[in-house]
Amino acid sequence: MINGINSTVKYTASLLLFFLFFTACARVPRVNRHGLPQREYVYEQPEAADDGWETSSLRAEGIEPAKLYEMMHAILAGDSRYIHSILLIKNGKLVFEEYFFGYSRDTKHFLASVSKSVTSLAIGLTIDKGYVLDVATPASETFSNYKRTKWIEQEYPIRLKHMLTMTAGLNWDALSHRRSHPGHTTYQMYASSDPIEFVLNRNLSDIPGQKFNYNSGLTILMGEMVRIKSGMGIDEFTGKFLFAPLGISDYSWDRFPDGAVQTDGGLHLRPRDMAKIGYMMLKNGQWRGKQVVSQKWITASTQTHINGLGLGYGYQWWRGKAFINELEIEVVYASGHGGQKIFIIPQLDLVAVFTSKVFNPTGHRGPERILIKYILPAMIPAGAPRKTVKLDPGYLDRLTGKYKIKDIDAVIPVFRKEDTLYAKTGFWETVELFPESENRFFGFSKNLGDFQVDVINDEKGDVRKLIAYFELRSMQLEKVE
Repeated sequence: MINGINSTVKYTASLLLFFLFFTACARVPRVNRHGLPQREYVYEQPEAADDGWETSSLRAEGIEPAKLYEMMHAILAGDSRYIHSILLIKNGKLVFEEYFFGYSRDTKHFLASVSKSVTSLAIGLTIDKGYVLDVATPASETFSNYKRTKWIEQEYPIRLKHMLTMTAGLNWDALSHRRSHPGHTTYQMYASSDPIEFVLNRNLSDIPGQKFNYNSGLTILMGEMVRIKSGMGIDEFTGKFLFAPLGISDYSWDRFPDGAVQTDGGLHLRPRDMAKIGYMMLKNGQWRGKQVVSQKWITASTQTHINGLGLGYGYQWWRGKAFINELEIEVVYASGHGGQKIFIIPQLDLVAVFTSKVFNPTGHRGPERILIKYILPAMIPAGAPRKTVKLDPGYLDRLTGKYKIKDIDAVIPVFRKEDTLYAKTGFWETVELFPESENRFFGFSKNLGDFQVDVINDEKGDVRKLIAYFELRSMQLEKVE
């Protein structure tokens, strides 16, 4: 009887310890071997595995680790509560690999809209292999079986390139509401019985090719295009022509109830495999000496075809820039809701991968700020601190006024108090503009982080507009008064 009681007590204690450990993992970034929150950080070179990655250390690849140590201490202290993993590939080698909140190297992660960039690669492969002629292909040719939809009946002049660049001109509202709101068009598509037909029945509101409008339905159509043209579902197609050559075997795609693949956001991959896609992109479509996707497609995919939301947009890939230690750094990246990222920085031979909690208040900005604040500075020699100059109050008065953000119905006031220039951001925050020269200012915002503002004058020397750079974005502000 006593032995039975002891066994029950031990079993209950074990369950309690497991519950406490699991709860701790869920609430703090990482726990130590005692089940307590880990606060200290000791760097370890990533473990080599039979997955195609060669590993190396930070210092061996010329990286100054101090900024990355600072980053890790901040994350472990709770400053970035939604990051699940960070991986860095430098010079083709895995040099940094950290996981949080119970995630590990073997955990597949939901990629959200990073799936769109992978779908773009699948489209490129259909062209490379002759299933689709080129990006000028009319979309209606693929979906001619949907004869009773508006797209086909009214002969919308939409081509594949318009779908790839989010310029199809369809009536689609993805900005006015949260994704979970019934007013969000993507929500409506997911609630429909036939998502393909839903997209093909949207009204045409703009001339194709002229206006960027983020539209997940277009990526769903492209996934279906891969199936129709190749005779393989995109899961089978990418498995054969993309993932297998990269040595990726552990992946999955979510589906709609009718069986259509959720190519707008339903891919699940391990972070190490996300990094393979990033490094293949950096190497112009090659992986370990083999051409997986044509260089022509990689080049076309990653160049800016249109500007949207303060960023350049290619074929389902984003393009931005950061200013680090007086260097302008170009960044190409795949981006998913909540902070799923594959950052590609060719001039530094660097790929950075992030996975994050899908629904979180920091969203895309969390990984972008970590990239700019810690990771990029670790790769670049430190520059001299920025110096300010004193500008004539009369010149400052020429800069004051109201500036309208291009393509957005918002006005930013710029005003002077004594010898200091200020701006009021769209977050009702007043920020100081520090002059570095007559044509360049810099500052810091609680909501936007570090920023830079360039002044553009007209031929007469009057201020015409400002260009604000923050995170990876740039915004043009036209002076209106």
